[in-house]
Amino acid sequence: MSLLKILNKKIINKNFKTGDWIYIKKKQNSFDNKFLEFDGFIISFKKKNINPIIKIIKKYNNIIVKKTFLINNPLIINYKILKNKKRFKRSKIYNFFKNK
Repeated sequence: MSLLKILNKKIINKNFKTGDWIYIKKKQNSFDNKFLEFDGFIISFKKKNINPIIKIIKKYNNIIVKKTFLINNPLIINYKILKNKKRFKRSKIYNFFKNK
């Protein structure tokens, strides 16, 4: 096996899918003790080598907030999958909060 495959197996043990509701707790800086807590709906998930990328969306008082996170970032302290409610066949869902 190549080194990248071994690292991917060791680090990525999470089963993220589009359509999951996730909670992430992250340090803002490596120097401060301030934390950023964000929960939202996963709209895209890219597996690229060692560090997969997640895009999360949430609606606060009719304002849509999108954030991107690197899963294996050392500043991320904790993440939990809250709901596995919806199943989507697509890998990217950008029109989730679209007004009808």
